[in-house]
Parts: sequence; structure tokens; C-alpha cells
Amino acid sequence: MDTRYNRQENMPEWGSARQSLIRAGSVACIGAGGVKATLLMALVAAGIGKLRIIEPDMVELSNLNRQLLFRTPDIGKKKGRAALETLQLLNPEVQIEWVDEKVDPFNIADLLMGFDFIVEGGESPAGRNLVNEYCLQSKQPFVHASAQFNYGYVFSVIPMEKTSCFACFFPHDHTRIAHTGAVPVSVLSTSIAGSLGANEVLKWLSGHRSKMISNRRLCFSSLFLSQEFIYEAPAVRTDQCPICSKY
Repeated sequence: MDTRYNRQENMPEWGSARQSLIRAGSVACIGAGGVKATLLMALVAAGIGKLRIIEPDMVELSNLNRQLLFRTPDIGKKKGRAALETLQLLNPEVQIEWVDEKVDPFNIADLLMGFDFIVEGGESPAGRNLVNEYCLQSKQPFVHASAQFNYGYVFSVIPMEKTSCFACFFPHDHTRIAHTGAVPVSVLSTSIAGSLGANEVLKWLSGHRSKMISNRRLCFSSLFLSQEFIYEAPAVRTDQCPICSKY
């Protein structure tokens, strides 16, 4: 039978039972640009149940080289609205909402509370650290996927399992507030990182949680795949971490 999900349901590690788990899952994604553009398309195509996109920015011409979710006529539109329109066309079975706000310490709980999984998308160290600490408090798992130049990486933080947090991976970054500005990057890097990030979300929702990338980073180089995918040395959670040691 030719159904929307039959190709993935025919995979033995997926099946209709795990598809039902994915369909029941809810995800909040901070941002729709960069890595998240590919990540969102993968989640919606896979058939997650509910998606909240938190995105206040506008689509710009320079986004189009690496953010496959957007088209030339979207330039000047609210990025969240353009994402919502495209994703609804991709899969109208998914319940998608767009929140035209920037996450801050005062609204983060209202925006993220109750979702099964969080896609961290802070555009600055302060934003990433805010999500990290909120998720540690609320015990909500999240994925951090990033790309710049020709490389990128991904890892998940699973608070209920006391895995390494964002500050464990970046001990000198958790106190930095300022953003370093626009970073050179290609569509290869953002697309690979976005797909890897979506994979973490789908592992969690489908029950393949033992296979998630935690306590270490999966790193890659996208320039003609000039370097193999490699795992960096583990980032072990310790009592010395100024953030997760409190939780």
C-alpha cells in the first residue's frame, strides 16, 4: 500500500509501532534558520505529531545558500511564517504552530514547557546557556547541532540520565554573552548537521534512546567529506561543572 510513511515503516528498525510513537511526539524548536531549516523538514517529513517553531526573524537573501526550507519569494517574510507555510505543504498531518517571539528568561518556561524534546537554537552563547539550564531544571532532553565553515557537530543532553550538559562541553563558553557575528558556512554543513540533529530527535521519540549521542560530540567535515565522521573524546559530567552540578 502506498502511504505517506510506508517506506520508513517497512524498515525493520522503524516499523508501524515506532511510527506511532513518533506521531505521538511533540517537539519545540528554537529557530527555523541555519541547521534547523533541514532539521525541521526532516522531522515533519518523518511525521512527528506536534511542532512548535519559535522564530522572530525575517528571511534574508543571504539565508538561501544554506537554509533549504526557504525560497526566493520568501525574502522579506517573517521566517517563522514562511517555515510554517512550507512545512504545512510538506506534511499537513503534522500539527505545527509558529510563535513570533525571541526566547528569554521571562518566557522560556511558557514556550518550552510540556514538549517531549527541545531543539536548542540559541543564536548566542547566552541563548544556548539559557536553554541548557532551563532543560536541566525541567528535565527535558534537547539536541544541540551546529555548523560553521565546512564542519559541524551534534550532541544531545538528557537531564534525567545526568549526561554532560552544554557547559560541560564548552567550559569556557558558558559565561560568554556576546555573539561573534555571522559565520561562514555552506549548505553541505548545515544540511548534514540538521539531519544528524533530526536523527537525535527521532531516536528519542521512537524509543532508540540507547543509540543517542550523549557525553560526546559527533563531528564531521563536509568539504567533499574530506574527513570521516568522528567522535571526540567524551565530555564527562563532573561535580565541578558550575551548571549541571546544581541539578
